Amino acid sequence: MKAKSIVIIGSGRSGTSFLSNLLHSNGVYAGNCTPGTLENTDVRKINDSYLEKYYNGITRSKTPYGILPDDEIVVNDEYQVKSLNFVNEMNSVVSSNLKNSWWDNNINPYWLFKDPRTTVLHDMWVKHCDVVVGVFRNPVEVVESYMKLLGVYYTDSNVDEGYATMLNYWKRFNQSLIYTFENTNKPKYLLDFNGDVNGQVKNLFDKLNIKVGTFTYDENKKNQNSDNMYDDGDVETIYGELKSMRNLI
Repeated sequence: MKAKSIVIIGSGRSGTSFLSNLLHSNGVYAGNCTPGTLENTDVRKINDSYLEKYYNGITRSKTPYGILPDDEIVVNDEYQVKSLNFVNEMNSVVSSNLKNSWWDNNINPYWLFKDPRTTVLHDMWVKHCDVVVGVFRNPVEVVESYMKLLGVYYTDSNVDEGYATMLNYWKRFNQSLIYTFENTNKPKYLLDFNGDVNGQVKNLFDKLNIKVGTFTYDENKKNQNSDNMYDDGDVETIYGELKSMRNLI
């Protein structure tokens, strides 16, 4: 049995942590991760380093992802090697576990990694992975969630700047999410975090042939619920494309 990698992509505050934790709790290996958000620490270091070096991205600031270009990012050879080495190391760990557990037919061959930055840095990650799982969410909810997290870096006098910056991040990350799904021939599954999450998750687990344990998603516990939408042509176009690309029911 061969180890299989899952990369989870999507804008921050869109449900990527929810998906990562759910898969991990059902036997998908994740390596060394941050608590709660379940972001692989090695992936974070690679992504943070790249965005800081080339786009002035500074964690715990007004612009944690930096000033991103309009076009998709083409990652240089140095970081391509870093990402490939990480994937190979994780494959080796999981393959060893599979070999040692050859007698156990219930062993899970999958491993995953997630970090929102991977979405805009897809050029150095997706090509090395077996399965792509994406998630998107209402932009109003995402921006409000970002501002709850990062609003401390904005004062009352520039709070509008904060909302504009976070909306631009939503646009840019989901632009890359769409690009990735349009340009990869990997198995790919896209979930709408504002849709029937229970049904979509069960559909995803069926497609991956992963046995799901007890799971019930209570949408009433989701923060920043909103039925509103921005009066913005780019937002409407991106959100419409995402909805049309969703392939989990």
